[in-house]
Amino acid sequence: MLKQILRSLAHLVRSLIQWIKTLVGVKNNTLTVLFFGKTGVGKSSTLNALFGLNWATDHAVACTKKPHVAHIDASRYSGFPYKQVRVVDLPGIGESLAGDKKYMAYYKKWIPKADSLVWVTQANTRAYKRDEIFLKQFKPLFKKSLFLIVALNKIDCLGVYEGEKPFQIVTTAPSEDQVKLIPEKIDDIYNIFKEAINGSIIFHRHHIVPYTSFYGWGLEQLKTRILTRS
Repeated sequence: MLKQILRSLAHLVRSLIQWIKTLVGVKNNTLTVLFFGKTGVGKSSTLNALFGLNWATDHAVACTKKPHVAHIDASRYSGFPYKQVRVVDLPGIGESLAGDKKYMAYYKKWIPKADSLVWVTQANTRAYKRDEIFLKQFKPLFKKSLFLIVALNKIDCLGVYEGEKPFQIVTTAPSEDQVKLIPEKIDDIYNIFKEAINGSIIFHRHHIVPYTSFYGWGLEQLKTRILTRS
């Protein structure tokens, strides 16, 4: 009898959590998702691959000089509680000191409006100081209901310059060496971001999603995480 009561309570709690997720921070059945990160990490290419957009990309020159906004019809996504997703591609940080200063007004305008923040970074680097600095700087702009996802791009390049086996192009999947490195990389990112956020919003290790926008591996998992906010 007690086990049955506990199972019923657990089911009720799960249902309540899901109901809250569909309501918290979302207005007018539209989910506002910001894409943010250092310049050159692949924000625009990720958005293009995720949602079939055609925004300009360049490996050497920053293409996003002002926020780009697109409205995605979400009715075709089964089980998704919102009618529309508003995605916003913000100019990247770290382009230059002048650029960071110029774009600050965009960040201050859009971050408080965000229901979800997709912070795009890359796997093939150890330099996350810029991410940490801006996370701490933007922390006062985060509303409590903000859902943070760290999109860990360029998994195809992970470990390549250290002599590890490269990404398997034929199967479009990470090599055995890269698969072993991914958990270590996620742990590094999680510790850095968790310390910078310092409990201001909820952030868990599974909110970090490894993928490659170039080959497409991991993109479906990233899309699911964005649309379900879970």
